[in-house]
Amino acid sequence: MISNQIARFYLYPRDAVTRALIRLGVRPNHMSILGLLLTIGAGAGLALGRACWPAWVVGLLVGAGACDLLDGALAKLGGMESRFGAFLDSVCDRVGDGALYLGAAFYFIRLPDDPATAGARPNLTLALLACVGLVWAYLISYIKARAETAGGRGGGGFWQRPERVVTILLGLSFHHLPTAVWILGLAPIATVAHRLWRARRACAAAEGGEAPGDGPPGFWGVLLWRWKRGTIPFDLQAGATIAALVFWDLPPIDPLREAVARFIGA
Repeated sequence: MISNQIARFYLYPRDAVTRALIRLGVRPNHMSILGLLLTIGAGAGLALGRACWPAWVVGLLVGAGACDLLDGALAKLGGMESRFGAFLDSVCDRVGDGALYLGAAFYFIRLPDDPATAGARPNLTLALLACVGLVWAYLISYIKARAETAGGRGGGGFWQRPERVVTILLGLSFHHLPTAVWILGLAPIATVAHRLWRARRACAAAEGGEAPGDGPPGFWGVLLWRWKRGTIPFDLQAGATIAALVFWDLPPIDPLREAVARFIGA
């Protein structure tokens, strides 16, 4: 599978860098904090406009992604795993999500790249979609945490954090941020539904009510994307998303503003 080959490609250099960092005395928490700072910088650059995107924001996000890979590797290879480290990493991820999505929302409110900046109006639709995407991002993590607390399993689904960050990264790289925001505002609801389904089945199984299951069968299994990384369906979904981000330049339409104007006018 393509995703498996990509994983094998970066495992060796990741482990080599990790061992060098261990010799330097770097700890996982250091990488978590550094990754958070880089992500916050990327969110600020995203809000400032396209002039910052290719050179600065993309580079900061790549650096933050490297930190995200290295903190877990440092914990495992260096024998530095701790409950607080896992907690801190999760907190940093949630703050980083907030920085990126709110940066996108602020960009569509401010519209610094509009040719008629003086008369530009906020794009309500895209700003709202960015905020909705942030809600999905938080829910995806929250459902898993609550399900595990209740004795079940709530993980899985396509739209986990690496997939969401790569979507933003590609949207910025090709100046197709509206496309990325539409995808992140709508598609992750499938992962939310998948995790709710899985959490319900797992909790019911823990209570002795029904057999556990990873997700719904048949049509609902297709709709809610139950497949894991390294499978053909996952690679097909990832490929379709990447193709949309590279080749589909959605215009920054604002149907929400039009609907509000119609409602007020009525």
